[in-house]
Amino acid sequence: MQRQDEVFCVVDRDDAVLGYRTRAECHADATLIHRSVSVIVETSEGLLFQRRSLRKDSSPGFWDVACSGHVDGEETYLEAAVRELAEEVGYAGPAPEHLGTILTELPGETEMAGVFRLVADGPFGLMLPEVIGLGVYPADAMPTPLTPSGVQVLAFAGYDPPRG
Repeated sequence: MQRQDEVFCVVDRDDAVLGYRTRAECHADATLIHRSVSVIVETSEGLLFQRRSLRKDSSPGFWDVACSGHVDGEETYLEAAVRELAEEVGYAGPAPEHLGTILTELPGETEMAGVFRLVADGPFGLMLPEVIGLGVYPADAMPTPLTPSGVQVLAFAGYDPPRG
């Protein structure tokens, strides 16, 4: 179970900080835009995807980009991306490249997502219970179902993700 008292940075549509609210508050009110990160990992064999834990509070069991998560408190997007890579796929190498930010409007929540790309072959590891599966897929054969945010992030980065 995810901690509902985690503190997230709340921003406006221009990504200016408005304050800080808990996970529970942000996920109960879609008008509270909070920061998140998504990291697309390109390996020599294809794109790395994770299968989300069945205990996640959104899109449990869905496939997602290699790692994604919320930006904690006063953390930067890059700090959150590096932390999430370690927590979700056990990666501790060079930092990913920041591609930009995108406003993702999802069922029940709205996030300002920092999108990153990492070109690396690992090593990567399955970090249970955070992630219950890892897979490498060619860009033209991505796994389904993909999280709604994963679809938006991949399209933002120039990929053609499956929809629906």
